[in-house]
Amino acid sequence: MPPRPRKRAAKAPNTSYYEQELSTHSFEELRRELLDIGESPGPIDASNREIYVRLLARKRLKLDTESEQETSSSSSTSPPSLTRAPISHATSPYKLGPALSHTPSLKPGTSHLKSPAGKTAPSKKVHTPAKSSLKQGIKMAATVPQSIEKFEVQGFVAAAFTPLTDSGELDLPVLKPYAEHLLKNGVDKVFVNGSTGESLSLTVEERKLLAAEWIRVGGRKFTVIVHVGCESLKDTCELAQHAREIGAAAIGVMPSSFFKPPAIENLILYLEKVVEAAPNLPLFYYHIPSMTGVNFSMEEFLDAASLRLPTLRGLKYSCPDLLEFGRCVVSNGGKYQIVYGVDQQVLGAFALGGIAAIGTTYNFAGKLNNRLLKAFQRRDMEAAKLEQRRSQAMIKLLIKYGSLSSGGSVAAGKAIMKAHGMDVGPPRLPLLPLTPESYKSLQQDLTDIGFFEWA
Repeated sequence: MPPRPRKRAAKAPNTSYYEQELSTHSFEELRRELLDIGESPGPIDASNREIYVRLLARKRLKLDTESEQETSSSSSTSPPSLTRAPISHATSPYKLGPALSHTPSLKPGTSHLKSPAGKTAPSKKVHTPAKSSLKQGIKMAATVPQSIEKFEVQGFVAAAFTPLTDSGELDLPVLKPYAEHLLKNGVDKVFVNGSTGESLSLTVEERKLLAAEWIRVGGRKFTVIVHVGCESLKDTCELAQHAREIGAAAIGVMPSSFFKPPAIENLILYLEKVVEAAPNLPLFYYHIPSMTGVNFSMEEFLDAASLRLPTLRGLKYSCPDLLEFGRCVVSNGGKYQIVYGVDQQVLGAFALGGIAAIGTTYNFAGKLNNRLLKAFQRRDMEAAKLEQRRSQAMIKLLIKYGSLSSGGSVAAGKAIMKAHGMDVGPPRLPLLPLTPESYKSLQQDLTDIGFFEWA
């Protein structure tokens, strides 16, 4: 009887094997997995996807090879065959427990063990925190809708100005040419009714009209995020519900700033009501302590919120603290998207793993900042720094004329917008526009720094 042919040993995976496995990953899935293994990727898109796929494939191969070596040296029996679970925003695919797929569901405090014969052994008690040790009032978050988990902002979002007439009324017809102006400058996302948009100087009805018109004008060309924060929680919830009804992509919420939440617990209780009003919309907490005076640790906030706010997608982080920003990017396994809001430091935010930014200057410097981002993506740091320095020169003028005028940065920003070819009118009282003399001086200063050549 002829000998049976030997079975060929399975070929050890190589980088090509992993590259093929990663070929269906979205940009966000690639970025999250890289964060999980300690890398700090910048924004990922079609132009640099291949680079990051190769990097991650090498890392996977190395980690899996090391894991196999450790297993073979510690045990003479073959370990169970494991399949890689779909990537999770909150857990690493290289961590044994959460990364196993097809794991039977367990009762709290038990674990399934396999006997040598392959039968399920009696459940063994494992340590779980006692209920009494959990903070009173903590509730586990409900399952996050897939549309919220996958929602992502990349690149630049213009913090939209509110167009007003000389008499201080809404000038909605301006939104159509305004949208065209943004698209021409490479910006297709807007943050409506924020601080740049003078939200707290508008009525609830005006904010509804403005948000609805942006969505009508923007159509499928724009991603519209609507800020709904008000001094009154009832108004905030009303605007959140309205944003859901008109089809906003997401909402932003800053806290009340007169009666400030005294602790993170108060803030979360406040935001829970907003989540109830718009249960299917991604929510970004708007952290802008310079305006609100509310300045909790955002790292601690995200930890607490992860148990209680199922629709929280991340932060609009308008604070210059890059240390905290970087900590928030990797918080909870990189679960949350931290959108940066300090335009003059955006390059630093990208270097720390940020992939998006919301700001005033993207209204009139979209081309400049897109050049900055592309230079960063191709690792041309000299070119990226050049664009950031140009941005800083422009922002220095924004600050200068904001302090000289009676309208602050809103008045100065609207004046630069007008100089750039898009007149969105004056600010609303109590803010005042730049005087004719100041506007003329601003135009000259913008010319001197080369703004009209590179913006």
